[in-house]
Amino acid sequence: MLMKQFRRTMFRGLMAVLPVVLTFYILYWLVRSAETVLGSVLALLLPDGWYVPGMGLVAGLVVTFLFGMAMNAFLVRKILGVSETLMNRIPLVKILYGAVKDFIGFFATKRESQFSQVVTIDLEFGGMPMRMLGFVTCSDFSNLPAGIGTPDEVAVYLPLSYQIGGYTVIVPRARIKPVEISIHRAMGFVVTGGLTADKGPAGSAGRAGGQVPNPSGTA
Repeated sequence: MLMKQFRRTMFRGLMAVLPVVLTFYILYWLVRSAETVLGSVLALLLPDGWYVPGMGLVAGLVVTFLFGMAMNAFLVRKILGVSETLMNRIPLVKILYGAVKDFIGFFATKRESQFSQVVTIDLEFGGMPMRMLGFVTCSDFSNLPAGIGTPDEVAVYLPLSYQIGGYTVIVPRARIKPVEISIHRAMGFVVTGGLTADKGPAGSAGRAGGQVPNPSGTA
């Protein structure tokens, strides 16, 4: 009994400490990598005695900022598009590139602004009724090609637990049920497989807890 309680306490401690430790470790790794790579380049290019520790990190931030500004140029976007097309044709590279791009995009995109409502969809597998938690992403298909959706349907994104991805399904508006929970908490609940099912206040985000948007609006 004492050993079981000890293991349970240790597990709770790890669950509390590991996210913080991993977050700071990743930040440390990024800073150190930028300093090591770009710092060594600057040390070779600058005259002796000019290099100061930390210049590699500053150079990394400057390069990233300039690259972001260059993305506004048509020629740069065209070159990147061609490069991405070539990378997607190389068997092993396209898998790694696609996974990294999706992973970064998942956290970089402001997903809460794309979702307008947390809902559940009733399903049935093997005669057993069940529900899936999802997010309404589009309730107006008028600006999309015919056949994608009707005025009585909505697009619902169903994220996968512990995976960067999910499914977008078109379902009848009458088959979904709004859930009074914030989009942030709902996403955390789904992605972690329900491990974040705390009892804190549901809160609201977007239209959480409200009615499903009518056909005149888009997510």
